[in-house]
Amino acid sequence: MEPMPWWFWILLWTALVLVSAAVLGLLMWWVIRRFFKLLDEIGTLGQDMTERWEKSSSSVATGIREAPVPGILIPVHQAREEYLRERTKRHERHVAQRIARRDHRGQPQNVRDLYRGDKKGKSHAR
Repeated sequence: MEPMPWWFWILLWTALVLVSAAVLGLLMWWVIRRFFKLLDEIGTLGQDMTERWEKSSSSVATGIREAPVPGILIPVHQAREEYLRERTKRHERHVAQRIARRDHRGQPQNVRDLYRGDKKGKSHAR
Protein backbone atom coordinates (compact mmCIF):
# COMPACT_ATOMS: atom_id res chain seq x y z
CA MET A 1 0.00 0.00 0.00
CA GLU A 2 1.35 3.31 -1.07
CA PRO A 3 1.38 6.32 1.35
CA MET A 4 -0.96 9.24 0.68
CA PRO A 5 0.48 12.23 -1.16
CA TRP A 6 1.29 15.32 0.91
CA TRP A 7 -1.30 17.54 -0.84
CA PHE A 8 -4.10 15.12 0.20
CA TRP A 9 -3.26 15.63 3.89
CA ILE A 10 -3.30 19.40 3.45
CA LEU A 11 -6.69 19.19 1.68
CA LEU A 12 -8.10 16.84 4.35
CA TRP A 13 -7.02 19.01 7.29
CA THR A 14 -8.24 22.17 5.55
CA ALA A 15 -11.66 20.58 5.05
CA LEU A 16 -11.77 19.44 8.69
CA VAL A 17 -10.85 22.91 9.95
CA LEU A 18 -13.43 24.60 7.69
CA VAL A 19 -16.22 22.22 8.75
CA SER A 20 -15.32 22.70 12.42
CA ALA A 21 -15.30 26.48 11.96
CA ALA A 22 -18.71 26.33 10.26
CA VAL A 23 -20.19 24.24 13.09
CA LEU A 24 -18.73 26.57 15.72
CA GLY A 25 -20.00 29.59 13.79
CA LEU A 26 -23.53 28.17 13.64
CA LEU A 27 -23.38 27.31 17.33
CA MET A 28 -22.24 30.84 18.19
CA TRP A 29 -24.99 32.33 16.00
CA TRP A 30 -27.58 30.21 17.85
CA VAL A 31 -26.19 31.23 21.26
CA ILE A 32 -26.13 34.93 20.33
CA ARG A 33 -29.74 34.80 19.09
CA ARG A 34 -30.85 33.10 22.31
CA PHE A 35 -28.91 35.65 24.37
CA PHE A 36 -30.63 38.59 22.64
CA LYS A 37 -34.03 36.96 23.15
CA LEU A 38 -33.15 36.60 26.82
CA LEU A 39 -32.19 40.29 27.00
CA ASP A 40 -35.54 41.25 25.44
CA GLU A 41 -37.40 39.10 27.99
CA ILE A 42 -35.43 40.63 30.86
CA GLY A 43 -36.26 44.12 29.57
CA THR A 44 -39.95 43.25 29.32
CA LEU A 45 -39.88 41.76 32.80
CA GLY A 46 -38.17 44.88 34.15
CA GLN A 47 -40.80 47.15 32.62
CA ASP A 48 -43.59 44.95 33.98
CA MET A 49 -42.09 44.92 37.46
CA THR A 50 -41.61 48.71 37.35
CA GLU A 51 -45.26 49.21 36.39
CA ARG A 52 -46.41 46.87 39.14
CA TRP A 53 -44.16 48.58 41.69
CA GLU A 54 -45.46 52.03 40.76
CA LYS A 55 -49.04 50.80 40.79
CA SER A 56 -48.68 49.15 44.19
CA SER A 57 -46.79 52.07 45.74
CA SER A 58 -49.33 54.59 44.46
CA SER A 59 -52.23 52.62 45.93
CA VAL A 60 -50.70 52.40 49.39
CA ALA A 61 -52.25 54.89 51.79
CA THR A 62 -49.69 57.29 53.19
CA GLY A 63 -51.83 58.57 56.08
CA ILE A 64 -50.93 57.71 59.64
CA ARG A 65 -53.39 55.49 61.44
CA GLU A 66 -54.41 56.36 64.93
CA ALA A 67 -53.50 53.89 67.61
CA PRO A 68 -56.27 51.36 68.26
CA VAL A 69 -57.87 51.10 71.65
CA PRO A 70 -56.87 47.87 73.40
CA GLY A 71 -59.55 45.23 72.88
CA ILE A 72 -59.84 44.53 76.58
CA LEU A 73 -61.25 48.05 77.13
CA ILE A 74 -63.92 47.91 74.38
CA PRO A 75 -67.40 46.58 75.19
CA VAL A 76 -68.09 43.16 73.64
CA HIS A 77 -70.98 44.22 71.39
CA GLN A 78 -68.97 47.18 70.06
CA ALA A 79 -65.93 44.98 69.40
CA ARG A 80 -68.13 42.45 67.59
CA GLU A 81 -69.72 45.15 65.41
CA GLU A 82 -66.32 46.59 64.56
CA TYR A 83 -64.97 43.14 63.72
CA LEU A 84 -67.93 42.39 61.44
CA ARG A 85 -67.64 45.81 59.76
CA GLU A 86 -63.91 45.34 59.10
CA ARG A 87 -64.46 41.78 57.90
CA THR A 88 -67.09 43.01 55.43
CA LYS A 89 -64.70 45.72 54.20
CA ARG A 90 -61.91 43.19 53.71
CA HIS A 91 -64.24 40.84 51.88
CA GLU A 92 -65.53 43.60 49.57
CA ARG A 93 -61.97 44.71 48.84
CA HIS A 94 -61.00 41.11 48.06
CA VAL A 95 -63.99 40.69 45.72
CA ALA A 96 -63.18 43.98 43.96
CA GLN A 97 -59.56 42.88 43.49
CA ARG A 98 -60.70 39.50 42.15
CA ILE A 99 -63.11 41.16 39.70
CA ALA A 100 -60.41 43.59 38.52
CA ARG A 101 -57.83 40.81 38.19
CA ARG A 102 -60.16 38.58 36.19
CA ASP A 103 -61.25 41.50 34.03
CA HIS A 104 -57.61 42.41 33.35
CA ARG A 105 -56.78 38.81 32.41
CA GLY A 106 -59.93 38.40 30.32
CA GLN A 107 -61.19 35.55 32.47
CA PRO A 108 -64.87 34.86 33.10
CA GLN A 109 -66.33 36.46 36.21
CA ASN A 110 -68.18 34.73 39.02
CA VAL A 111 -71.86 35.58 38.73
CA ARG A 112 -71.92 35.84 42.53
CA ASP A 113 -69.27 38.57 42.44
CA LEU A 114 -71.02 40.51 39.70
CA TYR A 115 -74.32 40.31 41.58
CA ARG A 116 -72.63 41.57 44.75
CA GLY A 117 -71.10 44.46 42.83
CA ASP A 118 -74.41 45.37 41.15
CA LYS A 119 -76.16 45.43 44.51
CA LYS A 120 -73.64 47.99 45.71
CA GLY A 121 -74.09 50.18 42.63
CA LYS A 122 -70.90 49.06 40.88
CA SER A 123 -70.94 47.94 37.28
CA HIS A 124 -68.40 45.42 36.06
CA ALA A 125 -69.59 44.96 32.49
CA ARG A 126 -67.08 45.45 29.72
